[in-house]
Amino acid sequence: MKKMFYTLRFLMYPIAALIAPCKVMDKEKYNKYEHGQLIISNHLSWMDIAYQLFWIPSYKRLLSKKENAGNKLQRWFIRNIGIIFVDRDKPELSSMRECINALKDGETLLVYPEGTRNRVNREIQEMHSGASLFALKGNATVVPIVVHHKGKLFKRNYLGVGDPVDLSDLYPKRVDESVLNDATERFRIGMQTTLDRLDEWVENKGWKTDKKNKRAEKKALEKQYRSAKRGNVKDTHSR
Repeated sequence: MKKMFYTLRFLMYPIAALIAPCKVMDKEKYNKYEHGQLIISNHLSWMDIAYQLFWIPSYKRLLSKKENAGNKLQRWFIRNIGIIFVDRDKPELSSMRECINALKDGETLLVYPEGTRNRVNREIQEMHSGASLFALKGNATVVPIVVHHKGKLFKRNYLGVGDPVDLSDLYPKRVDESVLNDATERFRIGMQTTLDRLDEWVENKGWKTDKKNKRAEKKALEKQYRSAKRGNVKDTHSR
């Protein structure tokens, strides 16, 4: 699955860069963890998937409603790039188990906890508890990665990577309705906090500041390297 995913991503990258350009806030926060990652995101349009797949590194599995399965050939292809089909009206135990096992196996799972596209406003809407169940049963690291606004073709959009949602006190507990509700509320807060920070970052054109800071860091490292190199040369001559 990974091989097909990366091949498709490589082939489609130039098209994605043209039709779905995107800047990412705090991209360095998105790291590899020893166990699986659950990415939770808001959902404003179909383009959200393109932003998440092409501008956030690494292989990801995501959920898709069963109606998108299409014919046998389409289903085979979609399944083989890592898509997990779910019945939104009647979730199947096998699909839920596949999501949990993916996280236990150290894979990354992308979920939209609001359940459907947000057609109301940009605020995080009421969320379903399925993502919380996956996270707790899969012992996952939960990372909010939110989309700034509804995407438009050929127009730049923005993603914001948030801090991991802390569920450490919930993992040992029995997963019941109250625990799921607690985790889901933490997801909502984490996503909304990240969205608020992203708004500020976009307003202040933070990607330009980030670029300047990276250049300054690079120059400082180069200066340290040259200084250390000169020191080594002097030590060699003095011997």
